[in-house]
Amino acid sequence: MAPTSALDGLDGLGLDGYPAGAEEDDMLPTFEDLTPFEAEHFVGDLQELQLEDVGAPKWLSQHERIEKLNWTAHSQAKEGLDEFVVDQFNTLEKVPTLIHDLMVIEVWKEKIWPLVKARVAKFSSLRSYIPVYHEASVANLLEVCLFHRTSCEEAGDALVDLVDYCVRKLRYLLSVPNSELVRQVKSAKECTEWDDVRVLDEQFYECEFQVCMCVISIIRFLTDHRVAMPLAVTTRLLETHDVLMLLVPLMEKAPWVRKNKVNGRIEKFEDHEWQRVEGDDEGRLPKLHTQVWLAIYNLVMDHECRCRYELTSHRRENLLRLRRYINEVVVDQLPPLTNLHRTLEELSISGRFTGADSSSTVASPFVVELVAEVREALVRTYEGKWQEVADQQLKEVFVKETPEELKRLSQMISIPKEMFEDPPPAPESDNSSDQQGATGAAGKDGPEARAAAWEAILALPRVRSTASFFAAACASVAPPDEVIILSAPPQSTPGPGGRLLLELRRSRQGQLGGMLAGGQRAAAGAALAVKQVGATGEAFSLAVQASDNEAATVRSVPFVSAKGASRTAVQLRQLLEKPGRQTDLEMYTNDVAEFSVLVADGDGVEGIPAAHVGELSLVEP
Repeated sequence: MAPTSALDGLDGLGLDGYPAGAEEDDMLPTFEDLTPFEAEHFVGDLQELQLEDVGAPKWLSQHERIEKLNWTAHSQAKEGLDEFVVDQFNTLEKVPTLIHDLMVIEVWKEKIWPLVKARVAKFSSLRSYIPVYHEASVANLLEVCLFHRTSCEEAGDALVDLVDYCVRKLRYLLSVPNSELVRQVKSAKECTEWDDVRVLDEQFYECEFQVCMCVISIIRFLTDHRVAMPLAVTTRLLETHDVLMLLVPLMEKAPWVRKNKVNGRIEKFEDHEWQRVEGDDEGRLPKLHTQVWLAIYNLVMDHECRCRYELTSHRRENLLRLRRYINEVVVDQLPPLTNLHRTLEELSISGRFTGADSSSTVASPFVVELVAEVREALVRTYEGKWQEVADQQLKEVFVKETPEELKRLSQMISIPKEMFEDPPPAPESDNSSDQQGATGAAGKDGPEARAAAWEAILALPRVRSTASFFAAACASVAPPDEVIILSAPPQSTPGPGGRLLLELRRSRQGQLGGMLAGGQRAAAGAALAVKQVGATGEAFSLAVQASDNEAATVRSVPFVSAKGASRTAVQLRQLLEKPGRQTDLEMYTNDVAEFSVLVADGDGVEGIPAAHVGELSLVEP
């Protein structure tokens, strides 16, 4: 930590900016629905890209088209409109292309991502988020398509790869504790202490969970349309992977339900977000719970599946565990489970499925089994070349973005207009207004008084210039969504004439949005990056961490000198590089720096009024 005296000659802030914590609905994609002509063009141009293409311009263009197709397909399904997007996938036989794309991004995330993430973490949040989130986009689009029987028919043998993929995700859900599938943060401050790689890891786990939730629905749709699919798919489901041995424990584990660590409320994962379970909805089955029930029902009640499923004692005990979960509340919501319950009771008595032909379970000497062709081909082609592909992508694909590339990336995630707009600037402040603010603070309490105290701190020329020099010291190598965090470290409350200790540290937009979903954090980071590109080195982003549980508010701040004159980042850096300022430069290039401001004990003294200091809720060391 830097000594206070060494920072006395350099000071920091301005007061315009935009709120970091936008409402969740405002952060969701707002793409316009495609026209039938656009949908036909986009679907027809989908290609089977390779591993080294991930993140490249042509891959990004295809990702953008898949995002728009996914948005339109969901909108049509939700509104009950003509589903011409799904029709185009079937007509042009592109469902296997989607499955191929899913296999490619899965292998890339498994083999290449760990080798490049440390480097990619230094770039904009969009550069790192889009490849990770792409898997969720493709799985989501497949979920819409496979709801229809014709899509399952058109997919053909590619479904073998998809079944294997779904099984891998179900095993992941079962092998990882629920608390680790989606990690909850207890405070806003906790997120700001993450490093760049930790932010990416959290986004990775969140996207992985979203993919797994899509897979549950995909499995249900595959069991719905089992008759229309190749026999190899049934064999894969029942014999190769025995998905019933996965679905029953999954229902017991119920990863789509959690207890919120912050407010203690029960939440369920529906419509791609966590929603609070209200008191009158506690007995209602979550949608994903229903999907698991229906998948089990389809497999157990299908006559051909009964005949093919050889009932060992272990398999029988697994199925009989379901009986305890079938009650009146569940049956009222899923009436077909009455038949399933009767079948399970008969199974407990007779030890076999009623009506199943036991002779059909005898193995045939003639066995032809399809393999997961796409994934096996990818692994076989690139085996031993993972590092080579990673090095190639770090050299050619994952390089620092130009301003034009940042704007192009930002178009792949819808960003609300208000994120680019600055709120009305705060009133000009001087010592007299500071004293008026101190008097006014007495009439406020809690967050309002604390916010007024921090505004008084931000108005101090010393704070504005110190933050400016701290941001300028590393501006040339900083990521485009860097945010400087201003906070008060643990200390005893200083009285008049004392000094208030303040801390500056480097962070990123994604680290401030730990309470938001990954897409929301990426959109916020994109908006910030685009704003900073337009600032041309004349402003930086700063946020105040008022308390551990309050989300930091980001504002765009002009660079100023110690005397308050407007400067650019380059000019301030040149001042730090002058002879005799090496110590200052070294301290300002650290990730954390501490300095202090005077607690004013009367009128005419530059400093923070003592009345404001009492409102900061300082934590004792």
